[in-house]
Amino acid sequence: MRLGLITDVHEDVDHLKRSLEALQGQRIDRLVLLGDVCHMSERLEETVAMLAEAQAEGVWGNHDFGLCDKPINELRDDYSAGLLRFMRGLAPRLEIEGCLFTHVEPWLDPTRLEDLWWFEGMPDTPARVGQSLAAYTNRVMFIGHFHRWFAATAEGPIEWRGEAPLVLRPDCRYLIGVGAVCEGWCGVFDTDQARLTPINVRVKS
Repeated sequence: MRLGLITDVHEDVDHLKRSLEALQGQRIDRLVLLGDVCHMSERLEETVAMLAEAQAEGVWGNHDFGLCDKPINELRDDYSAGLLRFMRGLAPRLEIEGCLFTHVEPWLDPTRLEDLWWFEGMPDTPARVGQSLAAYTNRVMFIGHFHRWFAATAEGPIEWRGEAPLVLRPDCRYLIGVGAVCEGWCGVFDTDQARLTPINVRVKS
C-alpha cells in the first residue's frame, strides 16, 4: 500500500495545494494526516475543505485539540458543519498496515492537552526513542509536531534528514518524524517495499 503523508499544515493552503497535487501524481492509496491543521483560523475553512476533498484521514495535533474536544454546541456559531465534521473525524492515534500514526511521540497521551503541548527537544537519544518503542509494538511509528524529517531506531537517530528516500531495514523498529507541509514537505511510504520518499514542494519566494 502507498500512503501519502502530510503533517503540520497550519493553514498553509499554498503548500497544501502543492502537496496534494504531488501526492496525486504518486498514485497513493490513502492520504494520512499527522495533525496540526490549524493555525489562527484565518484560512481554516479553506484548508479543511481541501483536506476533506482529498479524503484525508488521520490524527489531531496540539493546535487542533479544541475543535476535536470542546462540546459541539460551543463551536457551531464559529465554524461550518463541514469543518466540524472533518475535525471531529480525526483520532488521537491511527493504525494502518501495521504502522502507527500520532502527532506527538507515542509514549505521550494525545487525549491530554498537557501531553500534546509537551516539548523537551527532539527525540534524539536512545532513551527517548526507547520510550516510544516501548509504548507500542508497531514496527514503524510516524509522528509530526517537529516540522522536520528524522528517523531513529532503538540505537538512536540515524543519519538521514529527508534528503533522499529511506528504505527501512526489516530487522529494526523505527520512530520517524515527517516534514511539515508548512515547510514545503509531504511524503509517500510504500508499506510493501518499506520505502519512505520525502517530496519537496516548497514555494520559492
